[in-house]
Amino acid sequence: MVPSLKKTEPAEALRNAAAALRTLVTAGDALAALALFSMMIVNFVDVVGRSVLNRPLPGATELTEILVAATVCCALPSLTLQGRHVTIDVLDYLLPDIARAALSAAASLIGFAFFSVVAWRMWIEGGKTARFGGMTPLLEIPMAPVLYGIAILTGLTAITFLFTLLLPAGDVGDD
Repeated sequence: MVPSLKKTEPAEALRNAAAALRTLVTAGDALAALALFSMMIVNFVDVVGRSVLNRPLPGATELTEILVAATVCCALPSLTLQGRHVTIDVLDYLLPDIARAALSAAASLIGFAFFSVVAWRMWIEGGKTARFGGMTPLLEIPMAPVLYGIAILTGLTAITFLFTLLLPAGDVGDD
């Protein structure tokens, strides 16, 4: 006999999914901090090596480029969840609440569409790069995992935009 599954209300299921999303976003924040710290170490070693020892860190530019991409992509879901993307709100105070809500919903839809396309294209590029064995020139770091990581993180950003559209303010980003 198969045990029956507990029935959940759609709103409760959505809140549970939002809680899982918050957990993923928090992990992304930790990874962004780690990538930023790693970038600081790479650049410190490179500058000290270049200035003091006249020996720069080989591949510092390649590592920095990868770490910048990691930092940005890991932070994007958190910025989306907190509503911290760059906005222009010069005339917002003149609009009624319903118009501001409509603009916010439109921005979330556009963000969802944009980051969905970026995730899709990065996944395709990751596949191409994996097939052809694309690597960085000096350190020969395989680039396919980097592109797949960007695809996953921009996909998470797209999903986060969708959640900001579906749940009332405060239910997604705050506990």
